[in-house]
Amino acid sequence: MDIIERRRSDRILAPVRIRVIGNNAAGVSFAEETVTVSFNQHGARISLIHSLLPDDIVLLKNLENGIEEEFRVVGAFQQVFGDRREWGVEAQNPESGIWGVAFVPNADGVQPKVMIECAACKTAAQSTLSSIEYDVLLATGLISRHCKRCDETTRWKPSDQLVTPEILERSLKPPVQVSVERRRTRRLKLTMQLRVRNTWGVMDIAQTRDVSKAGLCFFSTQHFSTGDEIYITLPYSQSQTPVETTGRIVWAAGGASGRFFGVEYVR
Repeated sequence: MDIIERRRSDRILAPVRIRVIGNNAAGVSFAEETVTVSFNQHGARISLIHSLLPDDIVLLKNLENGIEEEFRVVGAFQQVFGDRREWGVEAQNPESGIWGVAFVPNADGVQPKVMIECAACKTAAQSTLSSIEYDVLLATGLISRHCKRCDETTRWKPSDQLVTPEILERSLKPPVQVSVERRRTRRLKLTMQLRVRNTWGVMDIAQTRDVSKAGLCFFSTQHFSTGDEIYITLPYSQSQTPVETTGRIVWAAGGASGRFFGVEYVR
């Protein structure tokens, strides 16, 4: 089914091949190729063998068009079979065009608003939810989000508390944009094997220190120079056909037994 030319304002049920890079529930980095179950402009439902950490950021790459974006883990859906589970993830940049679909906004522009409370401290808020948050809440009765009072990520559930002026005042406060921007630009601390080579024939099987949608940092004992155009295979495995991404080294720094190199992707 060709989904590129379809225009939708709601959920699209379609398997899009993606690569997910992030940390699992044990804090160990992973990369897994899988497919979407469904998606819309603001999020997706994906199927994974690896478990995720609620409110973590993962990188999704559409293997059809090469676009990579950051998504926030909202929560888990049901176990599918074996170790495979479906997860709800929310787009950090809904305008990225990662799905290759031109979405049409809903005519009424209405988003679901529900009364939810922190399961830890019982702080209640009347909150507007994204579509993927709403789906996870309906399916499991819980979503993950930051609680200002607890100052950490907690589970939130539907609340039967009476609406008070204090709750309404707290709910009407605009979200803090600084934390969103930090999340969009932060790098994931991932240690993964990658292959890197330049146009001069220097090649190495190296390790990443961190990655983001804009670039990465890797450690190597080989000599690369600032300004070098390089070709990266991430993650690297001898059993897979290498798919290279073009990058450029923008900085270098000495390490104990090699050098760290900062790379920006060349679109």
